[in-house]
Amino acid sequence: MAEGNYGEYLQSDMVKAKKYFYVLRPILACHWILEKQAPPPMRFSELVESQLDSSIKAEVAELLELKMNAPEVKMIPRVDKINQYLEDSIREVRETIKQMLTKEIHSWDELDALFLSKLGK
Repeated sequence: MAEGNYGEYLQSDMVKAKKYFYVLRPILACHWILEKQAPPPMRFSELVESQLDSSIKAEVAELLELKMNAPEVKMIPRVDKINQYLEDSIREVRETIKQMLTKEIHSWDELDALFLSKLGK
């Protein structure tokens, strides 16, 4: 979701401010899941506090303020610092998931036992 929205909405010189949140939320949620191995919170502020790199918190706070106080279609110049963070994060999450998928599974016994226990066998 983050990758698709990033490519579709945040590549122009002028972008809709709200579209940044279409990419930030799923990226922060991915970071949360990878770090905590748990579902992410619904509150954006909780994701920001826990997962957002401190080097761009000020820029994201400005975007949030703008989004809350401007028309829904407010166009702004692309924020290169946030875009770079998003590109790096998308690449990092993709690579982490790729590594997770290529880890060799030595035994299915534990998963088989869990599956059978749920079937009642």
